Amino acid sequence: MPSVKPLRLKRETYRSERSADSLNVAHVWVDSGLSHLDGLYSYRIPNEILSVIEIGSRLKVPFNARSCEAVVVELSTSEEPLGNLKIIESLLGEIPIANQAIINFYSQMAKYWASDPFSIIKSGVPARVASVEKLIRRKGNLPKDSQKTKKIEKSYLMHSPYVSSYRELADLGINELKNGSVLLLLPDVKDVSRLEALLRLNELNWPVIRLDSSLSRTDRYTNYLLACSSERCLVIGTRSALFVPMNNLASIIVGFEKSEQYFEQKHPYWNVRDSVEIRSEIESANLIFTGYVPSVELAFQIEQRRIKFVGQKHSLQTMAFPQERGELLPGRIISEIRKSLNEGPVLFLAPRKGYANAVLCAKCKNIALCGCGARLVLNNQNANPICSMCAIESVNWKCTFCSGTIKYAAARGIERFQEEIGKAFPNVSIQLSNSPNILENISPKTKIVLATIGSIPGSVQDYSSVVILEGQRFLASGSSSYEEMAYESFFEASSRMRKGGKLLIVLDSFHPVVASLSRWNPRLLIKKILRENFDAFLPPYSKTATIKVAISEGVLLRNGIAKSIKDGRLPGASRVYFSENKSKGEARVVVVVPRDDRTTLANFIRELARKRAISKKDFISIALDPFVLM
Repeated sequence: MPSVKPLRLKRETYRSERSADSLNVAHVWVDSGLSHLDGLYSYRIPNEILSVIEIGSRLKVPFNARSCEAVVVELSTSEEPLGNLKIIESLLGEIPIANQAIINFYSQMAKYWASDPFSIIKSGVPARVASVEKLIRRKGNLPKDSQKTKKIEKSYLMHSPYVSSYRELADLGINELKNGSVLLLLPDVKDVSRLEALLRLNELNWPVIRLDSSLSRTDRYTNYLLACSSERCLVIGTRSALFVPMNNLASIIVGFEKSEQYFEQKHPYWNVRDSVEIRSEIESANLIFTGYVPSVELAFQIEQRRIKFVGQKHSLQTMAFPQERGELLPGRIISEIRKSLNEGPVLFLAPRKGYANAVLCAKCKNIALCGCGARLVLNNQNANPICSMCAIESVNWKCTFCSGTIKYAAARGIERFQEEIGKAFPNVSIQLSNSPNILENISPKTKIVLATIGSIPGSVQDYSSVVILEGQRFLASGSSSYEEMAYESFFEASSRMRKGGKLLIVLDSFHPVVASLSRWNPRLLIKKILRENFDAFLPPYSKTATIKVAISEGVLLRNGIAKSIKDGRLPGASRVYFSENKSKGEARVVVVVPRDDRTTLANFIRELARKRAISKKDFISIALDPFVLM
């Protein structure tokens, strides 16, 4: 017989009736859960918190017969009776989560991303831990944000070869710290860890504070409050660290600015690149982007002289080897690799992970498909094909077209490359680095490191040669965003060479990326993408909004937006594109407007979402300026 759990008595506490005798009013944003109720709401301030409430304070307020969290945006005194206003229920800690500058930042972010302020606040403010507030409070109250106006300097720093990009970022952060607080943003937790390790080697007069998802709830809230209360500090973190209030903010640094990790993947779909410019203007902070190849948005601003390009001239020994029959290693490249192996480890950059991302019938060359319609893939040479979507294994596979049983591995991945490279260079130790098993260090005996994009071991900087495999595969994507990422990965891998090393790339020698790498100058590549995007009316010459709705509403929404263009509510040069994904049951509407009309697009999208919410229609997903359009 199962044991019966003992009863637990719930303690009921008596709360005396709140009184608010003064004429002081708090104007707040309320976390109502309804995006269209995003205005300011006024409440009377109870006597007991009158002396401690501030702009940025967290509150509990009555809202529509329930208690909701709120943030103080403004404090005022009324000259008229306040009997019609409700009274604040309680103050959630005496430490405010924002200062006036950050409140202004939230407000402008909400307008820019066609969202409500509290959705933005949730992106950056960590969960509250009451015990932490008591410890921080003992160190003194939060200093007020200073009002300063100065000329803002914006620049793009191109990382150099032969030097660790993390070392360059650490030196940059330390140098900017002389002028005031510094906010340094990085794409990933591993990037933050690498940079933090370098910064800890220096004896700094000011604290280095980390803010990212790897921290515990307590540590994250502690570091958030420490950053708020420090007179001067260097904060390093991922994209959510953008919202931390800082005193005397002098510079904002965005490392590796092209990364997809800087784009929020859920509502309100903001991105770091555009958002830091808003905060930079509000707090008069210098703005520094870093990377190897500027994104098209920054390249456009560099061409317009709005951002200064900073980079050093270098010359790399570069050799191109075109594929003649689809071979992984063209004949002449093998002798060059053998020479390099005698001098030190060699880095190979592969375009994709896995073993074979497509399976063909060796007899008729038709693609092998699962019963659900998705492609079959191979995890290793002797494995049965497995569906890339439903993960069902095909035992005793047979071609549905010719009944052939011999499989041909197409779209080779890094694990297949390991087999072929191992045969070309026998008795040579090889290590793989790809998601989710990304290496930080390599074994002293390792001669070949085989990595995918974003997975190059972080601590190794002196490869004797870098080999870029199947260069054309990197550039085969139909998206200009991924073409930019491919160029970035080429330059990043090339920077890991030691001085005197060789860059060996499996690609036609006349491709412009070969000359750009040799001169360490991405200008030709960026001009090519800008020219193509101008002809196709793509960013940065246009601004976009991607709207996802149920298929049943897709055509109606597309027609409604087309009518808005005709009626003048959207610019006449706007374009609307429509597609359906029946497997997901959703339709996608993409609205494209000229660059100068982005504010009009944001206002239109915000009004569309508001009207749908008021009429209680289903929620729709709206992303302004997404990383990829389709």
